[in-house]
Amino acid sequence: MSETWKQPLSYLGVAALSAGAAVAGYRYLTGYRYTTVVPPPAAAAAVVPAVVDESTNADEIELAFKAVQNHICQFLEDESGQRYKEDTWSYDKGSGGGISRVWEALSDDERHLLLEKGGVNFSGIHGAAMPDSAATQFKIPPNTAFRATGVSLVIHPRTPHVPTIHANIRYFECGPRWWFGGGVDVTPYYVNRERVVEFHKLLRALCEEWGYSYEAFKKQCDAYFLNTHRKEARGVGGLFFDHLTTSDALPKSKKEICDFLVALGMLFPQLYGPFIHEGKDKEVTPEQREFQLYRRSRYVEFNLLHDRGTKFGLQSEGRVESILMSMPPLARWKYNWHPEEGTPEAELYDIITPKDWASM
Repeated sequence: MSETWKQPLSYLGVAALSAGAAVAGYRYLTGYRYTTVVPPPAAAAAVVPAVVDESTNADEIELAFKAVQNHICQFLEDESGQRYKEDTWSYDKGSGGGISRVWEALSDDERHLLLEKGGVNFSGIHGAAMPDSAATQFKIPPNTAFRATGVSLVIHPRTPHVPTIHANIRYFECGPRWWFGGGVDVTPYYVNRERVVEFHKLLRALCEEWGYSYEAFKKQCDAYFLNTHRKEARGVGGLFFDHLTTSDALPKSKKEICDFLVALGMLFPQLYGPFIHEGKDKEVTPEQREFQLYRRSRYVEFNLLHDRGTKFGLQSEGRVESILMSMPPLARWKYNWHPEEGTPEAELYDIITPKDWASM
């Protein structure tokens, strides 16, 4: 079993050594350790993408993102005892492709396994022309060539006592412009509030360490992961940021921003490990399983109706299997159902109401 998630002050140096040649040449990882120096949070990032900064090129970013995928997959294998299925693919509309690593345990004799459905995907694609809708959104001519790379994951545990987790880090380059985005959030069913507080405090410490505003990124997360058609949050939030690029509001180089994203990816064991260890062996009643499936329907609704990554992937004619990897294997809708007052199921609706978790 992996012990890395128990070492929040030194994990990146350890991760760099274990990644070995996979991150050779990408200087920030080797020997990195958290310090006690906390710089002041930076102002919110500007939306206008910066002109290309050659100090860190897209090939180096892809290499670092692949190291993140390897790090997270090793952790999930160690914790679950389950081996992923790997699928490599090519981008037919341009060049590049990706590596999809998927876990599935859907049969009755696999009910004891932790990961019912999940995946950690890496992609790095090049296209000759931006999708029209994306070009309009970014105010870039639709015939402009683009390059996109990222790591995206969604984990749906079998037990409702471990929350679903989603995270991604991404880089986009279009003509002379570039920007980063990413985030992490958890969607609980039955959860200890203390674990949520710890999760948010880790994220706040990470943001402060790298000079970003946790408060701004948390607010964006709460606003983004909202099922607006139901006026209901998807989960307990986390971080969400987009269009991070060099600007007057964010005087950081491309390499500095990339380093922050990779640090977030490498933090995954510390963020998710406590949830797993607390909940994976708890008994599950049929009623709890039923509630988990009901709440998963909200996850499906968000991904299909609101998620920008899903929309861009489909509009750019990306690989559908990888894009829809985020879907849970089972979900259930009930007509006009509401939990009884005073039950743990009813409590969830208070838990997912946005709160200042990191200050609790």
